[in-house]
Amino acid sequence: MYFRMVRGNTDYGKNYFVDNNDGTISDLATGLMWQKADDGISRDWSESLSYAENLSLANHNDWRLPNAKEMQSIVDYTRSPQTTNSPAIDPLFECTEITDPNGNTGHYPFYWTGTTHLDGVNPYSGAVYIAFGEGQGKMNGTLMDVHGAGCQRSDPKSGNKSNYPQFFGPQGDVRYVYNYVRCVRTIN
Repeated sequence: MYFRMVRGNTDYGKNYFVDNNDGTISDLATGLMWQKADDGISRDWSESLSYAENLSLANHNDWRLPNAKEMQSIVDYTRSPQTTNSPAIDPLFECTEITDPNGNTGHYPFYWTGTTHLDGVNPYSGAVYIAFGEGQGKMNGTLMDVHGAGCQRSDPKSGNKSNYPQFFGPQGDVRYVYNYVRCVRTIN
């Protein structure tokens, strides 16, 4: 068995969140300002881009979809629906609660990123999301958390949800197609 040792900044991955009390949260560790709460509306990817580009919040209008690495930076892996009955994000943030495909409550959305998948059967047709709740899939006829809270997966960018299989790939990933948005901006 082989392994690779690494060393570096021991503060890497530690957030320093400040609630700005104006619907935003700043992460002084990354220099990013986040939308504190999603607006409770699921959208396809292009609608999500438009929402972000037109958002005016806390006297700022330079909001955007975060890239995959930026969105991953706010995942709190000590939290999950299974361990803390909460999304995998600091409790300063607010997440809409959703029902899973079986109608069970207590689940949390997938959040779009601005990162496009460049490969696959239809290159550029899918975009990355981060799951702040369970990364569910259907295996052997059972809906289960196959990837875990904080996982990175992808959905088609657009289209009618009914035109896609509800479950996709070897782990039967849940396909929502319409995901949620948590906008970000760079602190000036």
